[in-house]
Amino acid sequence: MEEEKIEVKEENNVSSKNRFTTLMLCWFLGFFGIHRLYIGKLGSGFLMAYGTIITVLMLFMCLPIGLMCLITMAAFVANDFFALAFGHLKDCYGKYVCSDKLY
Repeated sequence: MEEEKIEVKEENNVSSKNRFTTLMLCWFLGFFGIHRLYIGKLGSGFLMAYGTIITVLMLFMCLPIGLMCLITMAAFVANDFFALAFGHLKDCYGKYVCSDKLY
């Protein structure tokens, strides 16, 4: 029987970014990628903002394709939200965003 490897989140492997703040940014402004910009992932944050702009344009131009884009963007936001809620999302330095400390 194989032993399961449990990943230990040490203090030096925890991001300084607040998880609650990131969750609220993801919940309210997730489609614009603001939560990703907050944790330092600039490339994917701007890509999500660009994707949202394209989605809105596609909704006006061709409704079926726009809806597919909207569902895709919603899947990205939901993935980030649940990864944050369970403490599995990493910041730009590879550290887990799971700290709820208020400074």
